[in-house]
Amino acid sequence: MSTPLPPGPLEAVPGPDTATDLYDSLSEALRTRPRHAGEAYEALYEADRLLSLLDAHLREGGSLPEPWRSAASGHHG
Repeated sequence: MSTPLPPGPLEAVPGPDTATDLYDSLSEALRTRPRHAGEAYEALYEADRLLSLLDAHLREGGSLPEPWRSAASGHHG
């Protein structure tokens, strides 16, 4: 269900909060409560798009989303 990335999405939102913004948007999309199949498709499509953007950001060496940074710093494994 991977969605092609729109041109230049990460360049449009540079900075240390890119991952957190994508994570928050993805979380919001996944909490959507669709009323019909069309809304469900749109919510899944948007979640897939945002996950692809977050994945690309992380693979390019971008910072982790803030909730993940907090969890990682508290882990003494």
